[in-house]
Order: sequence, then structure tokens, then C-alpha cells
Amino acid sequence: MNIRPAYFRDLARIEQIHGEAQNGDETATQLSPEHPVPQATVLRLWYAVSKTLSSLVPFSVAGDILFVAEMPREGIVGFIQAQATSGKPQTLQILNLCVDASASGHFAREQLLIHLMNHGVEHGIHRFLVRMPVDHALVRLFLKQGFIQLATEQILYSDEVPTAEGFSLRPAKRDDLGAIYLLYLRTTPSHVASLEGGSLKVWQSGFADGAMARMGRDETRHYVHEDPGVVAWAAIRPASATRPAQLSLMCDGHDPRLREAVIDAALRELPGGPVSSVLRHYDSELIRCLRLRGFEVYGTQVVLVRDLTAKVRLRASVSRKKPVLIHARLARSVPTETSPGLRVLNGTRTPSSPR
Repeated sequence: MNIRPAYFRDLARIEQIHGEAQNGDETATQLSPEHPVPQATVLRLWYAVSKTLSSLVPFSVAGDILFVAEMPREGIVGFIQAQATSGKPQTLQILNLCVDASASGHFAREQLLIHLMNHGVEHGIHRFLVRMPVDHALVRLFLKQGFIQLATEQILYSDEVPTAEGFSLRPAKRDDLGAIYLLYLRTTPSHVASLEGGSLKVWQSGFADGAMARMGRDETRHYVHEDPGVVAWAAIRPASATRPAQLSLMCDGHDPRLREAVIDAALRELPGGPVSSVLRHYDSELIRCLRLRGFEVYGTQVVLVRDLTAKVRLRASVSRKKPVLIHARLARSVPTETSPGLRVLNGTRTPSSPR
């Protein structure tokens, strides 16, 4: 089996494999391809809104990686697609892993994944992330390769955004990154934060698909609310031709009235039309508030991560006491009647010791 980068001539076969895998997943997932919010569509994972390869394989995007598995007789039997996040350290996010139904395709899944991770390590990328439906057949493959579950996310969707009166959010600046990071640490379980946001630099490159590293440099608009420090954050990514607008939220949960007001303020900043939001399982109060405002849960996905730079605590070996060497005096040989030899005398002088 030969794992190699994809070429332009491979696109027709890649699209065929992707279509077959998508049709096979229809019975195993909660959604259909015609659904307005396919599973993880906001993150371009596992499904494409349109069935053309233009949305599946964006070769024009810097950092995209596409490998194919090729057999001598069968030809291309599978492919894997990933994209590196912006900022340092980089995270390689796996977008698609599709193989055909043959025996060669079955064995190609593991080979493609291993090849991708080796490629990332060679280019200084040591963290790998993937999102997929919770009941997807490939979850077991990733767990076998050392991935662990970071979180569970729910995809919410609404055709129209309800509006309500209230205060307004302040547009965020890059100077607010430190305060937003502290808000993240307060609202995120420690076992998740230690992997995803162990430091400000790691958090910027990995959180919200790298949106924090691009703050002020792309079309995503960031907002904060202070009381007196930053107690809420919202990010709005405008809609495109293939996906609805996306709303990201983070709010300190101590004051329910503040949470309700922040959500209403964030919804007022949204443009008209459909909107989706991806929230994690520990954001249950935010999910409840959005559902009360007409949002519906259209899918659940699991977030798996493998970090090859994770520190491992090694058990220290039991130290042994070294023998202590002391200054030795000269030893004298004393002849014996039986056999010649040496006898070591006591180094300390006594009255009976010969000089």
C-alpha cells in the first residue's frame, strides 16, 4: 500500500469515495445530507454541505493536507484530509477520513492516520484533533491510536434569531486576550483546560478552531462584557455560501440574569438569517438558554485529541548509598609459617603496633 499526497487527477476518485462513505453513514447518524446543519458542518468535518468537491477539498487554503492510499490493482482506496490551525504551536485538525468498502480500504484507515501523524511530527506538529459523530464507526480507530476524549459538543441551529432589549456588548481587542483566557479557565473543567489551554499561547492556537489567534485579522467579530472584569465573551463568524453564521459563547455562570442578558446581547449582534452554535457538554446552561430562544439540537459530536508532547511523570529509581572511601595508611606484610601472604593491619596506631 502506497500513501502519497493527492494530485488533481485523483479528485474524481476522492469524490466518489466520499460520496459512498456519506451515503453509508446516513443510517448510522442522526442527520441526512440534505439537512441544513450536517454533523459538524461549522467545522468542515466529515460532511460537506454541497456534494461537490470544491467544499470538500479547498486546495487554495494554506495548511491543508490531503493524502490518498493507493493499491497496485485497486487504485485509490481511501483518503485523509487535515488542516493546520493558525498560530504556534500548531494543531493538526483532521477533517475527513474516508475509505471504500473493500478489504484494502479497511486496512487503509489505520495506515492513513499513522502516515498523517508522522507527517505532522516531521513538520513540528505534535497535537492532533478530530471531531466526529458520537456513534461513528471510526471512533474506535482513533482511540486505538492513542486519542482521548476531550469533550462532547452539541450543534444548535435556528432559522431566525430572536431579539430582545438589553445592554450591548463591547467589541473586543487583542488586549483583552489575557482576560478572555482567564474567563476560559474559570468556565472550563481543569482536565479539559490542561490539554487545550495549558498556556495562553496553546489556548490561542487551539481554542475555537484557532479563532483567538486570528482576533482582529479575519472576518470573525469578538465581543466581551465586563463586570468589572471580563465575565462574558462572544464571537460571530458571518455566513458563507456553504454554511450559516456561527455563534460562539462563553459566560461566567454565577449570575443567571447576567447569562440571559449576555445571550440576548449576542443574538442582537447577529445578522439576519440562519445561525448555528457549537457548545460543549459543560455549557449546559448556555445550551438550555439557546433552546428556550428557538434553537434546536441537530447533532452531537465527540472531540478527540492526541498530544504527543504530553509530559509523563517517570518513577524515580531507588537510590543506593555509595560506599564511603577513607584515607588508608600503608599496610605491612607479615610472613606466616604456612604460606606467604599479606595481612591488612589496622590503620590506627596503638601502643602495641610496631613502628
